[in-house]
Amino acid sequence: MSLFSFFSCNKNTTNHRTSTQDESTMIVSQIINGETSTFSYADFHDLKNNKSYDRFLTGNLKLATGKVICVDPLVSHLALAQNWKVPTGSYPVYIYIATSGDFDGRVAYAELSINDEIPEYWEYSLIDEAKLNKAEKSLNGMYPVDAGLSCFADHDAFQCYKQHIDTFYKKNPSGNYYNDVLEKYFNENAHIPPSSRGEDWINYTPESCSGNIIMFGTGWGDGFYARYVGFDKNGNVVKLITDFIQLGSEE
Repeated sequence: MSLFSFFSCNKNTTNHRTSTQDESTMIVSQIINGETSTFSYADFHDLKNNKSYDRFLTGNLKLATGKVICVDPLVSHLALAQNWKVPTGSYPVYIYIATSGDFDGRVAYAELSINDEIPEYWEYSLIDEAKLNKAEKSLNGMYPVDAGLSCFADHDAFQCYKQHIDTFYKKNPSGNYYNDVLEKYFNENAHIPPSSRGEDWINYTPESCSGNIIMFGTGWGDGFYARYVGFDKNGNVVKLITDFIQLGSEE
């Protein structure tokens, strides 16, 4: 598989699986845009009990529509909902900070937890291909980061946030939304939790918006990062995880 093709709650159809999974090796093979992509879920399958990371609750995310956005909050052209939905409600978001090695103090994973159980199976979390252009289809299951940040948000909350940013730049054409607005909130969370290397997260509600956006640092910073969705045996969404530590490879 080429590098380009790699950087590529209830589902609509119960028990519809688009992947094959080897439980002995925890390797998933999934067809994305006509090509086979693979990943290992061994490291994040049971993150809550993975002693390599410090689990920290950043807050609850309000999902008014049940449609979830996972994207760089300052590079939002791919701010499109995942191809699954969950019941509306408020769900905890955790970050997992590495506690040893070269990744020590950095956010390795972020998790939206719809249910605290361990998923029965995993897939890349995709966006409806009809919403993507040819290049974006090859990148499906991953997303670009250019500001060192990622986020979880409800679809409608993110649309309100984008309007808020547009209004900011109309009033401040030479401004910088991160420096002028977001940075002070990140600074308030410096070294919270103590395992963090710096200002790694905020639970942010823009002015005039009712929904919140939970933002977090992306491990090594800019790059392409994967999204994984875990399901229970009935095809209901259990977890959404975005991964900043491991790179997949073709087996």
